[in-house]
Formats: sequence, structure tokens, C-alpha cells
Amino acid sequence: MKTYNEKRYTEPLESPAYRGREVRLCTDGKYRWTYPMNMLKNPLVYLTVCKIFGGIGAVAWIIGYAGAVFRGEWDRVLGDLKWWGVAVLVFLAISALAYLIVAAQYGWKYIVEFTMDEKGITHEQTPAQKKVAQRIGGAVSGAGALAGNVGRTGQGMLIAGHTSLSSDFAVVRSVKAFRRWHTIKVNEPFAKNQIYTTPEDFDFVLQYIRSHCKKLNNHNS
Repeated sequence: MKTYNEKRYTEPLESPAYRGREVRLCTDGKYRWTYPMNMLKNPLVYLTVCKIFGGIGAVAWIIGYAGAVFRGEWDRVLGDLKWWGVAVLVFLAISALAYLIVAAQYGWKYIVEFTMDEKGITHEQTPAQKKVAQRIGGAVSGAGALAGNVGRTGQGMLIAGHTSLSSDFAVVRSVKAFRRWHTIKVNEPFAKNQIYTTPEDFDFVLQYIRSHCKKLNNHNS
């Protein structure tokens, strides 16, 4: 599945130093590959969403109970803690259901095109999946508008527009490898990118990314 060939780069140029299963060095000097990530077998996207909203919930809890903790009102804090536990369980159930609905809309596969060179790497949905994202975003925005929920409307617009992400190797702070899930997390201060590869290409892509992240190399030296 080399969908980049359907665009501009009709003649991938093999690198004399690396011959991968899907990764190819194209005539413009950039590596490209396409990866269909199985959304049921790879839990990292769902876990990332849970972490984001879990962080928001933690901030809300701290704001709501900081005063009570400071005043030593532990009975109130502990008494309400069970309700927060119930809220977390409800959130996880709703999030899992929403994830399954979105995954079904994508045909259970998140198909991504990657472009990588010495400056950075771009993660971009295929044109067909961009249309799916736009439909999902439009549905969420429409529901928010009908309900008078400005936040939900904005969330839908974000889903529709967030179909690609680029990482600048010059500002990457950490790189984490999850070999079991064929995933590499490339983290900048305000952006988290997830790179997917076949098992055969995993080591090459991981090493290439690490070797071009200057801040990471300086930290490890």
C-alpha cells in the first residue's frame, strides 16, 4: 500500500544504505511509507486520549479540592473521592464506546502516510480518511450547535481539521519506542506525534529519528 505513488512521487528511489519493506527513499530525498494501523490491536491512540482527558480531570480535581486539602477537611475530600471514582469509570466506558464508533467509521484501520527527512517527519491521514474525519467532525459540530454547546462545536472543528502533524527534529525532547505496537512516539514540548512502521522497518526509522534529534542527542551525551 504505497499511496504516495498515486500523488507526485511515481518512481521511489531505493537508498543504497537501506532497503526496507515499506520505507522508500524518493527522488526528492525524502523517505516515505504508508501504514494501516489496526485500531483494535493498537491501544496507544485510545490510551493517549485517556491521558489527555485524565490530565484535564486531575486539574479540575486539584482546583476543586485544593482549598479543602489546605484547610485539612479530609472527611469531605475522602467522602467525595468515591464519586470521582465512579465518574472515572463512566468516563472510561464512554470513551471506549466513542473510540469503537470512530474506529468503525475508519473501517477499523487508521491509514497514515509518513514523510521523513533530516529536518523532521510528517504524519498525515490518507485523502479517503481525511473525508471520514471531516464527516465525524461535522457530526460532532452539528450536535454541539443544536445543543448550544460551544465546546462540543469547537471539538468537532478540531477533529475535522486535525488530520496531519509534523515533528521538527530540532525541538524534539524525547523519543519512546513501543516495539510491540510498532509505534514510535516523538514528543515536542507542545506536540505529541505517533509514528507507525512495519516490524521490518522499525529499527531503521527509530534510529533515523534518534540520530537527527539534536536536543535528544545532547541530552544523552
